[in-house]
Amino acid sequence: MILNIKVIILKKLVINRKEKKVEKNLVAVGLTVDRFKGITPSALIKVVKKLGLEFVELTISVFDDLESCRDNIGNMKTGFHLPNLHDTGFDFSCKKMDEKIQQLIRLINDNYQALNVKYCLAHPPEDDSGADIEETISYLLENLKKLEPSIIIENIQSWDENRFQNFYDQAKLVLGDKLIGLCFDAPHHILSGGDPVDFINNSNGEIRCIHLSDCEEGFDAHMPFGSGGCLPVDEILKTIKKVDYNGFINLELLPRSQEDILLIIKSYLKVVKTFDKKKYFASLFRLFLFKSKLEKTLKNVL
Repeated sequence: MILNIKVIILKKLVINRKEKKVEKNLVAVGLTVDRFKGITPSALIKVVKKLGLEFVELTISVFDDLESCRDNIGNMKTGFHLPNLHDTGFDFSCKKMDEKIQQLIRLINDNYQALNVKYCLAHPPEDDSGADIEETISYLLENLKKLEPSIIIENIQSWDENRFQNFYDQAKLVLGDKLIGLCFDAPHHILSGGDPVDFINNSNGEIRCIHLSDCEEGFDAHMPFGSGGCLPVDEILKTIKKVDYNGFINLELLPRSQEDILLIIKSYLKVVKTFDKKKYFASLFRLFLFKSKLEKTLKNVL
């Protein structure tokens, strides 16, 4: 009887070790899906699904194309990037946009399950109109509390690491378990004077999503890898793998020409190859099958 118990325990230990080994580097690599020139978000979702992507990060443009996006997402996991001042002219800290913010909160809460949203991503306040910063932060966090999906908070380039950490700690107190971690934007961190490799090494498991794109000195250009920017991509990917990161990696890449599309695909494949060789080769095969359809979809808008 004792011998049987020992055998059962040993078998469980072996199974647990195998499971832990499988769980290393469970990384979902995706792209931001936004309305791009004449292409709707749902059309882009169709394209990236053909390439084998299992994750995308959505923006508010999804609500202009909601029914088709819901139909096409299927089992694909998504994140939702809340509006930010740079792209939409407002964020969830802008009191003057309260009516629009509350409407968007209702839209998210009504549709996040159908869109398979795993998190909503927020920036710290970026409105420099002179409003009291503590009131602005309080208003932002109260709005985030109203959202039903989990929340992650992204570092921004205009705040250094200490200021961001203070805000993040305050958000933890207000949001509690709703705040599940941070989104580490590597270009933002470099542009704020930080070292992204050091940050990843010392993150203590707080990172739930990583944003990557190449950047220029002093400018968050959202360029594909290989565009001549200053982001140490290879070192960052090596570090992410070394710390056994489990989570999302989203490539925030802005195509400016037909050539950029190929660089975006190469950027995606570079990240996938780092974490999942099998998926990398499957993605290459998919690209071979669907290359002509991809080019046909994009040729008239670039």
